[in-house]
Amino acid sequence: CQLSNGSDDPTKGTYLLEVYALEIQLCTATKNNSRMKAIYPKTLNLDAAVADPRIMGGIREEGGKMYMGEQKWNEAYNEFYEGFRGYQEAGNPRAKDALKYVVLANMLALSDINPFAAQEAIAFQEEKEIIAMRALRSAYEANDLVSFERALLDKRNRIISDPFIMQYVEPLQRRMREQVLLVLVKPYHRIRVEFVAAELKLEVSEVELLLVDMILDKRVFGKIDQINGFLLLGGESDNVVEKKYDALEKWTDTLSSLNKNLGARVTL
Repeated sequence: CQLSNGSDDPTKGTYLLEVYALEIQLCTATKNNSRMKAIYPKTLNLDAAVADPRIMGGIREEGGKMYMGEQKWNEAYNEFYEGFRGYQEAGNPRAKDALKYVVLANMLALSDINPFAAQEAIAFQEEKEIIAMRALRSAYEANDLVSFERALLDKRNRIISDPFIMQYVEPLQRRMREQVLLVLVKPYHRIRVEFVAAELKLEVSEVELLLVDMILDKRVFGKIDQINGFLLLGGESDNVVEKKYDALEKWTDTLSSLNKNLGARVTL
């Protein structure tokens, strides 16, 4: 399936895709990520020429899992969505699981796109597991932590019974708490960390660690007063405003000084 120069023969694209699909499955099973990264781009080049949804659905799903392992949530979302489309076009029942992974990656990526608005997703809207994922994402959109946890952990929804989703329950819960925290602290200049911890159902020490990460990531602008137990908001954003005013004041002083010098020269 290769040319004399060692490159893939595009005229044998279907055979190559089948070979790569098997190798990708092997890479996933053996957790050989380096080999997976080398193979995966080749399949996308062949997909443009062959576009066989029966094969590409599985390849794109595995690509999504690869990106999830690297915490590249946006890339994972795109790959899972293409895998879902491929499965659905081929009539593969894996389409339902792929749609669940689309929703998972969508939330981790903090995306505003509603995956259930896509035409392809409508066919699954009555499926029990998809109804559960819809409830999960609705709670996420509404920043409703209680409903989110209820939908996620309810065994009847069979969300965490999926071994792949189970791997990402912790980062998903963290994402949700980050979103709730941002909404919670937004109206305040100063808020007790203990109050935030109670709202998020976490220990104070856990909230402090969460806040430190969010401050370093510049998702929260402020600092923690550990002595008095407060989160003080507005640190960096206020500094930016102050710097602008300082710059304007210096510019005004400079203009005033130039004006005086010009006035003195004219008088002379």
